[in-house]
Amino acid sequence: MTQKSLLLEASDNQIYFKAFIRVVKSIITKDIFLGNFGTIDVIKEPLIRAQNKEEVKQILLEKYPQFFQNGKIYEKETKDQAQFFYVIIYPLYEWEKQQIKEGEWVCSSCGQIHENKYVSKPRIAERLFGSDVMFCKSDDDICLNNYKKEKYKNIEFPDDEYYIKKDNPNYIYKCTEKLTGKCYIGKTRNVPFFRWWNHLAHSSSPFGIYLRQTKLSDWTFEVLEELPSNISDTEIFKIESQYITKFNSIDNGFNSLISDKSILTNSKKHK
Repeated sequence: MTQKSLLLEASDNQIYFKAFIRVVKSIITKDIFLGNFGTIDVIKEPLIRAQNKEEVKQILLEKYPQFFQNGKIYEKETKDQAQFFYVIIYPLYEWEKQQIKEGEWVCSSCGQIHENKYVSKPRIAERLFGSDVMFCKSDDDICLNNYKKEKYKNIEFPDDEYYIKKDNPNYIYKCTEKLTGKCYIGKTRNVPFFRWWNHLAHSSSPFGIYLRQTKLSDWTFEVLEELPSNISDTEIFKIESQYITKFNSIDNGFNSLISDKSILTNSKKHK
């Protein structure tokens, strides 16, 4: 049987395993964080199909002979001076096997098709987009960030629900450019300082982009009104819209839209 068939062929009596090739602790450079308790995985094989652990070891020996002296594979550290590496082998958990059975998933940003959620774990931002929206995983989260920029390019990034407690009040706030007097009106259940930082760090809306092109000292940030935690969203939109109208922050400011359009109708009637 070839190496390829050992790794890829499956039959009814085969089991899914995962395996790690590790450096023995005695030759790991002493480190204040590792000490004698640390381990270093030099190879991670997330998915091997085999009948038992002995067959897994044979697969590893054929694929990585450079790690095993005299063709001998250890499953734990020994006193053998010739031992530099050992293997850890686990059968997959049921939830891991289920991820394989679910099959392919597609990145919601770049469209790349991945084999399954076990071999290629998706990056999920559940608080923002739910669990069904998935992205390619990378150190810089490029797919997630591109998706956020596109989704929120004309509107403000939403509150981070993780930092909102049940009894958090609602705030209507105002960001004003000192030189021009133009302002942005917003609402939040986050702490206002956190929300203002969100505009500065994450927003892809016209206001957020403009804010990052200026100096922070060019602005004033203030809370206009604090509302109770149990107020309805409809009422919050209404109050926010009243302030947007009052400060004319769409025609002469940085708001792109008004939440409650009935406020515009009522304001015209009273002119």
